[in-house]
Amino acid sequence: DNIIFLLDTGLGGVIFRMDLNTQSYVPIPMNSLYTPTAFDYDPTDGRIYFVDYRLRQLMSVHFSGTDVRELKQLDANADLEKIQVDPINRKLFYADTGNNLIGSINLDGTGYRVVVNQSLDEPRDLALVPATQTIYWTDWGTSPKIEKASYDGSNRQTLASTGLKWPNGLAYDYEENRLYFVDAGTHKIEAMQPDGSSRSVILTDSSAHFFAVSPYHQYLYYTDWNQHTVMRVNKDGSGKTNIGPTGFRQLADIRVHKYGYGMPGVVTPSPIVVDESHIFVRLVGRGDHNEGLVEVYINGEWGTICDDMWDDREAKVVCEMLGFGKTNAKAVSRAYYGTDNSIIIFLDDVNCTGEESHIAQCTKIGDWGLHNCDHREDAGVNCTFDVTTIRDFVLVADSYIQEIYRMDLETGSYSAIPQYSVNTPIGIDYDPLTHTVFYSDVGLHLIKSTDLDGNNEKILKRLNSVAIPDGLVIDVQNRLIFYSDTGNDVIVKMNMDGTGVVNVTNTNLDEPRAVTLDVANQVIYWTDWGAHPKIEKSNYDGSNRQTLIDSGLKFPNGLVYDGTTNKLYLCDAGTNKIEVMDTNGQNRQLIFQDAGAHFFGIDVDSQYIYVSDWTKDGVIRLNKDGSGETPVGPPSFGKLNGISLYHQGG
Repeated sequence: DNIIFLLDTGLGGVIFRMDLNTQSYVPIPMNSLYTPTAFDYDPTDGRIYFVDYRLRQLMSVHFSGTDVRELKQLDANADLEKIQVDPINRKLFYADTGNNLIGSINLDGTGYRVVVNQSLDEPRDLALVPATQTIYWTDWGTSPKIEKASYDGSNRQTLASTGLKWPNGLAYDYEENRLYFVDAGTHKIEAMQPDGSSRSVILTDSSAHFFAVSPYHQYLYYTDWNQHTVMRVNKDGSGKTNIGPTGFRQLADIRVHKYGYGMPGVVTPSPIVVDESHIFVRLVGRGDHNEGLVEVYINGEWGTICDDMWDDREAKVVCEMLGFGKTNAKAVSRAYYGTDNSIIIFLDDVNCTGEESHIAQCTKIGDWGLHNCDHREDAGVNCTFDVTTIRDFVLVADSYIQEIYRMDLETGSYSAIPQYSVNTPIGIDYDPLTHTVFYSDVGLHLIKSTDLDGNNEKILKRLNSVAIPDGLVIDVQNRLIFYSDTGNDVIVKMNMDGTGVVNVTNTNLDEPRAVTLDVANQVIYWTDWGAHPKIEKSNYDGSNRQTLIDSGLKFPNGLVYDGTTNKLYLCDAGTNKIEVMDTNGQNRQLIFQDAGAHFFGIDVDSQYIYVSDWTKDGVIRLNKDGSGETPVGPPSFGKLNGISLYHQGG
């Protein structure tokens, strides 16, 4: 229950979880794209908030290392220092020494504001008192000081401005209502009252380079860049000692967390170990789309389930998570569909009633990872496949793993659509009338179709050896397929059975990719990521061709027409942006930007935008105003390209 979170910038921004009692520690397995330099922990949601100085982003990640989300992309001048989370008022505060400001933002990414941007030189660390909505901060500039203000920037006061040099670390002690701070220039740890009075020296260590501090009961835990371990001292300055093993390089931040201890008003009734919103299941191994070995994902890792006590009640829950429903769900035992000896066994003696909506509801927190089985007892399921009742889903084409997946939109759990021959699927779309999946395969130079369960696999068109059919979209109403071919520089139209092939246009194309349709007006839109990137449109027959935009683009990979708003949404892997515009190219607006993203596919429904992101290994969902970034499913895919949504009745 008692955890120290640590950040080692010397190891490239690795965040560790250390057990306060045993002092053993493990890294949090985050996406290697990110380089955290400061962080804080929100115990109510089990999320770590961090800054990435290289990408200039405010980010958050689930404590398991999965579900990375962007709060805000900052400007090119940003030089991010430390952050502090207020879990009660649901705010994050950060120091930016590049723009010389202290800013705040809601934990959901809304409500950004500049709190203080006057008379700041080098702001660094922060401390918060949510009850009074007071923020404290250090400034290590030419006139070092420690200040405070209200959350809105009013009532600003200087608490200390003498005897300081590099006040790197600051922390508020909610038990004693005191401020503690560490200074790498004076080599001191000090304390004072919240109004700056009663300042006293706790510890002087002339060899230390103090950087961060965190109070806990009678102790102060701190980091010293000249020590390769966690340090601790009593609050009276006695008993200085190292905690845990050496081996760290440069500990830049530290947070001690105990459930039920710390900030008043924050209540976490039990350790956050199992969070069903971050637990998924998938079907692998032999079998059709609706059957297979069950694997479960938790804390960033896939594992199997032992078949002890495994029966149809458990199968109902798994099949429901996959979107098939519970009807006639059958349990399968003894590794019938195969196994994977390289992964762990997560669950044993699972005890469901069959009424649960998630497998995490069937087992106790302490049961995860405990078993007396081997992989010969891996459990599977056989679900009833009924295309008329299957739940809302998203289809994704994974060119690295060479699979097409159907992922349940409600749970993020998924199963592959088995194909006899698939190499590099890119474009994908779905016909809800015939329940047929259409996709392009650039490795095999094919346009193909398959039933949703993987049966009735067909080659609709064989292309020549230079063909690269990156984009594909269907017109369900007029029974047409459109695809782009960047190898032959052509946009093509054909019937859904592969007949009636006609070039829409084959002139002045360089690298055409995404295609999307306004079916009502029989207009096709496409992107071109060539030497002069642009977005164009024409009628189905190629007439009335127009360039909509040809500036501010680099790799416009994804494009979708939203019939509910009569807007075009596009995603660009070079500018790292998601944008929206009118169908004539006017009123172009930035919706979302992520300097670390590599966007590829995009689709929309009445409420959300869905994009595939190569760097996050999965599908991301956003509100149409760009807020509320949320992953759909686990970050365990290879390279997701095209995506296609399906909603029952729409």
